[in-house]
Amino acid sequence: MTLKKSIFRTLKENKFQYAGVIVLLVLAVMLYISLSMAITTLEERNKHFASDYKQESFHFITGKKLSYDQLSAWEDKFDITLEQRTYKDLSLDETTLRLFSKTEQVNIPYVAEGTVPEEEGEIAISRVYAERNGYHVGDKIDIGSLKAEVTGFVYLPDYIYMVSQLTDLLSDAEKFGIGIASEETLQQLKTSGQSQILGWSKNDVLPKGLREVVESETTLLQYVEAGDNPRIQFVESEIDGAKTMTTTLPLFILALSITMVLMLMKRRLDMQRKEIGTLMALGYRKGELLRHYLGYAWIIGLTGTIVGILAGAGLSIPLSNIYANYFNLPALSMFEFEPFVLVIGLVIPLSLLILLTALVINQSLKAEPLTLLRPKEMAGGKKSWLENLPLMNRGGFIHRYRLRLLVRSKTRSLYIFLGVMFSTILLLFGFITFNSMDQVVEKTYEDILTYEYGVYYKSLKTEKVAGEASPFIMNEIKVKGEDTKITAYGMEKDTPYIQLLSDGKPLNTKLSEGAVLSAPLAAVLGVEGGEELTLEIGNDDTITVKVAGVSDLYIGNTIYLPRSQLNDFLNYPQDAYTGVWQTEEPVESDDIYRIEDKQKAMESFESTSGATRASVLGMSVFAVIIGLIVLTLLTNLIVEENSPSISLFKVMGYYDSEVSKLVLNVYTPIVFLSYFVSIPIAGLSLEQTMNSVVEETGFILPTDVSWWMVLLGFVVIMLTYWLSLTLSKRKLKQVSLQDALKKQQD
Repeated sequence: MTLKKSIFRTLKENKFQYAGVIVLLVLAVMLYISLSMAITTLEERNKHFASDYKQESFHFITGKKLSYDQLSAWEDKFDITLEQRTYKDLSLDETTLRLFSKTEQVNIPYVAEGTVPEEEGEIAISRVYAERNGYHVGDKIDIGSLKAEVTGFVYLPDYIYMVSQLTDLLSDAEKFGIGIASEETLQQLKTSGQSQILGWSKNDVLPKGLREVVESETTLLQYVEAGDNPRIQFVESEIDGAKTMTTTLPLFILALSITMVLMLMKRRLDMQRKEIGTLMALGYRKGELLRHYLGYAWIIGLTGTIVGILAGAGLSIPLSNIYANYFNLPALSMFEFEPFVLVIGLVIPLSLLILLTALVINQSLKAEPLTLLRPKEMAGGKKSWLENLPLMNRGGFIHRYRLRLLVRSKTRSLYIFLGVMFSTILLLFGFITFNSMDQVVEKTYEDILTYEYGVYYKSLKTEKVAGEASPFIMNEIKVKGEDTKITAYGMEKDTPYIQLLSDGKPLNTKLSEGAVLSAPLAAVLGVEGGEELTLEIGNDDTITVKVAGVSDLYIGNTIYLPRSQLNDFLNYPQDAYTGVWQTEEPVESDDIYRIEDKQKAMESFESTSGATRASVLGMSVFAVIIGLIVLTLLTNLIVEENSPSISLFKVMGYYDSEVSKLVLNVYTPIVFLSYFVSIPIAGLSLEQTMNSVVEETGFILPTDVSWWMVLLGFVVIMLTYWLSLTLSKRKLKQVSLQDALKKQQD
């Protein structure tokens, strides 16, 4: 007898069960390989782009233009490279194009296609902005007072995450893009511009004392280190977060697939007790039988891992390009081959599968041949404590039978519980994220920030504000003992343009008691209302304030104080301000440093919701697929294990629907329990995830679970469960009446 033939015959007879396990294994390996290689490619591209093209270590903006001699003096004193760059924002068909002057030493442009613009009337723009708006190399674009030719597609090292303002949450390449042009071209544009000083230091060592020196010699409007710049830092935070996902998600799917293989293997060994006993009596050694039954694990493991590796490697290329387009990174390399990742993707799943399967097989082969040839002995008859509960002995036969079958199948119950939990958490992650994006827009831009425009000036103002505008003072400060950079706003507590809220309750009046923090800042510092903070500025002046409340403001590390208090702390005049909030559109002037348009920010945020919806849909489909595979495999196995009982019920006159209710639907309470237990776990898991990345990203999403999420998630999970039952009922109908008689003969 050739034992190998029986393996392929068994796989063919139970192709649905083994194919389902292989699919789970393929998904686990494919996710790990594709995500790992895509993230590795993204990381290498980011590293080379930043290094080869001199990504800034910091940049700052001053109230007046600095001379070349002044920059040279600072370069010599701090051993750094400084370069001045000019930019102008242009409105093009409801989009904004930010044109920069070319740089030679810091943030050197990389032209991926075409040529660098040299002549007047030539520009190069970012590829993703061009693709979203239908621009090609050679096109003529009307940029106000000039018709410019697109000479190429460009990438800038300091605009990897392409957002207009540092406080913007999401990048929208359809609404905002960047480009470069010659100084002559920029001078021809009538739009007012802005100059910034780019700084680069060796090994990214930040120069100590530079900020204080700049502040002593000129008005410093903005000073941003690379580590605090979301245009640079966000891609690194995404890489770090994705590295965690590359192991967590695939490992859980791998655990589900291996557990299913072990259950199938245990079932196969129990069904072939007599065959194993006969083979051992004929002279087959236990080692030979062990190798034979390990053949199932080898076929499943090798098929799943190899297909998963190939699919993952192929998927990593488009996934890398999606990441690169989203982060505006040039394709400096198409594919980063990582042998270690491939080894892990092959060795770990295969080794775990073979080792654990060998333990299960070895346990069954310990019995003597005569013991295996005899029918398996019944259990000792001692009931578990669950079966002794009064509930187990109440009701009719169907009720009692279902309960006993449930409590005697603890392993399968646990497997169904974990499978449904995994699917539910994935599903709710998508729902919560989708709902959170809407809450951020609603609470931040509609309920809290009620102004239409924020006007930021290049210097301090003390004259009376015109009209209904509300003045504010803004400055960067730090909390003593913390590295987190904080944006402090000094405002009037009765301003109509900032309504600080916490669960719908106003906090503006509490400014007389202390400071109000944004939700991200409170999470980073780990503080709550009533605690005290010691604030400090560059000259080591400190002030201790009480946290009067935490606002439902989910974007930015910001703190709000009374304007007079912040002016005292900064040694400014009592009535000084650096900006105003207003409802009327301001007129651009040389005195204005920046204009914040709230409607544009909201439109940009809303336009990116399509990508969020797509990701939510993808996550939901993935959750349903995993849940369907797990539940269908289990219900099929239940039918196979209980085929004698099913046949006997049919002999007794039970209809298929009644037998299904007795055998298959028994795990419905487990599905219900797993779903409702998963709801708080999903919320807490996402909250912990957001808290772990809030310091790098500067924003946090609310993780409240709404009733519609619970209801919709319940419908999806129950539909998945119903579909798995429907598929398994087909197998139940195929169980013949003779199976009970065959079992009696055995």
